[in-house]
Amino acid sequence: NAQLPAIAKFVLAVIALAACGLAISFAFKLECWGGIFLLRSQYGLKLLDSLAKKYPKLWQRFAEIGMVIGYGSLAYFLMRKAKIQWKNEVATYAAGTVILVLVSGILPIAMATLLSMMSGGSEFSSAGSRFQTAASQFEIFRYLAIAFLVLGGISLVTTMSIITYAGIVGAAIIGALLGNPAPLASTPPGGVPLLPGVNLDLVQGIAALAVVLIVHEGMHGILARLYKLPLKSAGLVFFGFLPFGAFVDIDEKKLFAEKKEKQNAVLVGGTAANFATAIFFLALLLLFVSIAGFLPQEFARYTARFLALTFALNVIVAAVNLVPLRLFDGYHI
Repeated sequence: NAQLPAIAKFVLAVIALAACGLAISFAFKLECWGGIFLLRSQYGLKLLDSLAKKYPKLWQRFAEIGMVIGYGSLAYFLMRKAKIQWKNEVATYAAGTVILVLVSGILPIAMATLLSMMSGGSEFSSAGSRFQTAASQFEIFRYLAIAFLVLGGISLVTTMSIITYAGIVGAAIIGALLGNPAPLASTPPGGVPLLPGVNLDLVQGIAALAVVLIVHEGMHGILARLYKLPLKSAGLVFFGFLPFGAFVDIDEKKLFAEKKEKQNAVLVGGTAANFATAIFFLALLLLFVSIAGFLPQEFARYTARFLALTFALNVIVAAVNLVPLRLFDGYHI
């Protein structure tokens, strides 16, 4: 119903997906939590083991740079404490800081790109502008954003943005309960289900999500094997009929028995891989656009949209995954 407020549509979509997931998991006897169920496999585990053994120093440095991007100055307390050469440490922090600034700049672009490619995305696009309008009334927010970025990286910035906007939505809900429904009707939720074939192109949506999930979970698996942690299985996570995520099933008892810095390296690896993939696809998109005039128009437009969607999803998934909520890597880190 197009007349429903965006928040109502969001809630109804979540309820429908949860009901669908519960029905599927009951019918096929799958593990399920509130409509979220798992499909497990052994496929790809040998490849992850081979990559971990072949480039151990590369993956360790990759995780450390990812930690700086995700947690800014706090990364010092989350990384390995083994003695390393100071030149390598300076290089790690320098690279991480440069990419942190880059990611903070492209995050709003990624959100705008994603919403522009979604049917009905305009209903949610004002969430960001509404948040910026509220924040711009107070000069201190500008300095707080910079301080959060330096102190806690993308994790702290994303977390504080979500908390702040939740306050805006909460105030609108309280106002509606007290008899003033107008603010609630005009307040979009800060999130929207991504449904390939419904509000995203079916093929582009599935392909882009596949890239996001494969690089994220693959890097978890590579870093787990780097520290000799056994992998039980790999697979997909569904919410209802929607591919909601992927996983590499690491032996959690052994993972959480390891030193904290090793745990954190394994956990941050997926997010680091998504940020790296986002930057790669952004560069690929810019290169493709420069030659698109020499290609058939329909092919060029479709390919550019896929590259843009993959870029946007990798950035957004990585940033949200750093938020300290259960089921997210940021919670355990």
